[in-house]
Amino acid sequence: MSLSIASASGTSSNVSAGRSSGPSNSDIAALQKQLKDLTADLKQASAEAGQSSDPSEAKAKQQRMQALQNQIQLVQQQIQAIQQAQQQEQQQKAMEKAMQQMQSAEKKKPPSPPNLGTQVDTYA
Repeated sequence: MSLSIASASGTSSNVSAGRSSGPSNSDIAALQKQLKDLTADLKQASAEAGQSSDPSEAKAKQQRMQALQNQIQLVQQQIQAIQQAQQQEQQQKAMEKAMQQMQSAEKKKPPSPPNLGTQVDTYA
């Protein structure tokens, strides 16, 4: 699954999620960098929108700001999804390790003698 977010400046960033080894910290780092860039673009657009005297230009800048906010939200959701996937992967590995330890402990346990205590000789 490949996710692509295009910023308002026309650049795009591809992040691949769902690799066989799972999402990585480098995916998160790339998205965080993209988030930082989008935030900087939004700040700049916000400053420019305040300086606009033409109503149509102000509306265009407002739309650009809304698009940037939407992109920021999408990137934040992607980061959250990757973090959740990593957490699930860690939980799965912990469960598998616990199961292996339980199976290993079962193999190491000496077998109990059959019918121990069921046949008791009593003398009167």
